[in-house]
Amino acid sequence: MTLKTMEDNPFARHTGIKEWTTREVPDPKAEEYTIAEIIPAKSLVCLKTNAIYGKTTLAMQAAMSVALGLPFLGKYPSLQGHVIYLSSQDTDDDNCRRFKRLCREWQKSEPDFNFKLKQNGNNLTCISMCDDCYGVQPNLIDVSGCHTKTLTYLLKYCEYYKVKLVVLDPIEDFFPENIKNITEFYRTLRQLNTSVLMLSNGSGSSDVFHGVEVGIQLSDVKLQLKNFFAGKKDIPLEMGIGIWSAT
Repeated sequence: MTLKTMEDNPFARHTGIKEWTTREVPDPKAEEYTIAEIIPAKSLVCLKTNAIYGKTTLAMQAAMSVALGLPFLGKYPSLQGHVIYLSSQDTDDDNCRRFKRLCREWQKSEPDFNFKLKQNGNNLTCISMCDDCYGVQPNLIDVSGCHTKTLTYLLKYCEYYKVKLVVLDPIEDFFPENIKNITEFYRTLRQLNTSVLMLSNGSGSSDVFHGVEVGIQLSDVKLQLKNFFAGKKDIPLEMGIGIWSAT
């Protein structure tokens, strides 16, 4: 094909980027956050630590907050809905003990906790994949990048239950070790059409923060957030008797 004039070239319809200087690109609205100020709806969020305890407890608190409609860390409102928590290393008993501990502590600060748990208990599904009772492996894609049976089940589950939050603990167990391009894996996760909270052990060569909307670093005194939309934010924390709270 021969172009007679530059005006015939579709690439020349917009010359320069001056229009970008005045274009409004809206940040997520408050109602578009699964957990206010922390987890935007339909986003990828990665949580990692500097080799300290507590990130699984924090993630379970987030999952329970969304499922039961409780404020996360006693401060940040949650968009209530169904949550699925996939744990690849802890047993079902491990997760149940953690859940019981959080329930005990929440009962002290939330007068309606038992009622909310009774009314909305079906909103939280926690599956321990290391118990090997589901006939599937944690990997969501195989070494060639193709979908696994596990991903197919998860996609259908999220669609049917209109899941608000998926937790993958830890993220390194959900993609093959020899797949180095984590960006391609994250592209697969976006097909879930929900917020995904990924816990990282910090192992491997992949930069788990590359390609996510929110990166969260947990220390024993604070959460450090790097939010693609809102910039950096620190949330002071303290660990009580088995539960995190904002200070």
